[in-house]
Order: sequence, then C-alpha cells, then structure tokens
Amino acid sequence: MFNKQKIIRMMCNKAKELKSVIGKRVSENLSPTGSAKLIKICKDYVVFESLQSEYTQHPVELVGVKYKRPIAYAWNAYFF
Repeated sequence: MFNKQKIIRMMCNKAKELKSVIGKRVSENLSPTGSAKLIKICKDYVVFESLQSEYTQHPVELVGVKYKRPIAYAWNAYFF
C-alpha cells in the first residue's frame, strides 16, 4: 500500500517529466475536440488547451477551450 509521502514523490516525478512536453499535441479524451496541448503544470493538476483535431473538423468555439486534468492523467496521455 502507498503512503502519502510516496504518492507525493511520484506526482513530483510525473510533473518533472511533463515539463518536457509543454506545448506538444496529444490525443486527450476530455478535450472537446479529442486533441489538446499541455499549457501549464500546477501543484496537483495540469491545464490543457483544446486544438483542432487532425481527423475531423470541430466548431471554432471548441478550439482553444482550457480545462484541468490531474497530473497522473496527463502523464498517462503522453507517456503510457
């Protein structure tokens, strides 16, 4: 079983790895367009911005929407 310190250390490591992909496109399930880029890393979450999908056209108002995701989810989107 994980203790609190170990979980905090794991999140810090994931946040460090995510710094290398700020601004890069990724398929992201919560994005209104299915595609997004990482724009900010905070203490326990990240901020994504939706991008126009490479596969389908979405209404312009869906592009540029900013939303939050847990660090672990963002790490999984890029590195798993």
